[in-house]
Amino acid sequence: MRPDATELLAQMQSGERTAVSIVTEHLERLEANHARLNAAVHVFKDAALAEAKNPRPGPLSGLPISIKETIGIGGQSITAGSKRMPPIVCVEDAPVVQRLREAGAIILARSNVPEFAMAGETDNLIYGRTNNPLDESRTPGGSSGGEGALVGSGSTALGVGTDILGSIRIPAAFCGVVGFKPASGAVSKQGIWPDLTGLFLNSWLGVGPIARSVRDARLVYNVIAEQPLPEAKSPSGLRLIIPRPFELEAKADCINAAYTMAQTVLEVAGLVVEERPFPDIKTYFLNLQQVLAVELEDPFYKMLVTPDGQKFSLVAETLKQAVGRGTIYGGLFQLIAIIPVIKPRKAGRLAEVIRIYEQARADLYQLLGRDGVLLLPTLGVLAPPHGQMNRASLRPGVNGTVTAMTFCNYMNLPAITVPAWKDPDPVTGLVPGIMLASAPGAEGALLDAAAALEAGIS
Repeated sequence: MRPDATELLAQMQSGERTAVSIVTEHLERLEANHARLNAAVHVFKDAALAEAKNPRPGPLSGLPISIKETIGIGGQSITAGSKRMPPIVCVEDAPVVQRLREAGAIILARSNVPEFAMAGETDNLIYGRTNNPLDESRTPGGSSGGEGALVGSGSTALGVGTDILGSIRIPAAFCGVVGFKPASGAVSKQGIWPDLTGLFLNSWLGVGPIARSVRDARLVYNVIAEQPLPEAKSPSGLRLIIPRPFELEAKADCINAAYTMAQTVLEVAGLVVEERPFPDIKTYFLNLQQVLAVELEDPFYKMLVTPDGQKFSLVAETLKQAVGRGTIYGGLFQLIAIIPVIKPRKAGRLAEVIRIYEQARADLYQLLGRDGVLLLPTLGVLAPPHGQMNRASLRPGVNGTVTAMTFCNYMNLPAITVPAWKDPDPVTGLVPGIMLASAPGAEGALLDAAAALEAGIS
């Protein structure tokens, strides 16, 4: 088991290790892993080694990290993995990157994403496919799949990604690490692609860490968040909300076993169980697809106009995809292709859906309060072979394997996934993720409970 970032910091503070040795070790591992994983799209080797000789003091001083390609870094371009979209040149670091640098973190690499960061697998026509560090024949998930692969393989000590429909937690769960999606407004989204200002979807999007431990996730969150958390404490006395019924599907026995173990672990840690019904998940999920269709259709078509002014045509692209000459990644094509199917026809339907979500959020926040923690499986599947995640998730209708994941986005809940290493799949050796969520403002309680969960299942 490799040391987490917190342990690496302790080693540097004690004089056992130096930033140069730690950065060099991670660079060597990153380079050794590149051919099999293809997780990094740009490596800052020389700059990282130079910084390591005299790291800036701070809570992350000397730690080698990675950043998702859609997060702005000064002097770099954001492509979002798209050959059609004109690259966006970043004049300066996004605020979240500025905070990481000011805290002493050393950026080793930018990580790969699916085109437009809108798929559960990581592949695109510029940089190619990223593989899962636990099994290269399988996907690391998406859209922060490069981050999951880098942290999961030990190529970086921690990473930062974005999450609109599971994009941090899916890769973390598939790669056997911790992923924390904060509430939408908790971490600045300035300088991060896409800019969803004015859209309801903006309240689904969070920026947060992928890390090797819960304590690392807390460490990074306290650097990048607008409001840092109080000191960690025992979760005893918190309410553990068990949703029954909840529309979800687990396709591996180890997922159910890990979920049962998680409840036991948290009860032993002093959380008080409350069973509550969540009967409307199917309706919420179908509404989710309608919001995506309405709010993303026009932006997608505008962003897919090439630098020479060529507009995107779904009919023309369908023909090109059929003969293997598509101009966009297949996962993005699948999403755009289903928009006409799931887009609502009724005038005013989007406003109606938003009102439903806003009322549901208010009711849920009241239920959770400041001491309620919701327990769910992260996903109903383990990391699938390449291609299967897109086929399963990018289709109309309710997909019970991702209903728990997406619930935390449209309800704007802080949510963290923890790997259940004590309940691996006996056939593949892959590990399920267990997820905890809370109301916005209760992140301290959430991470307190997550630390206890990690101690019992990882």
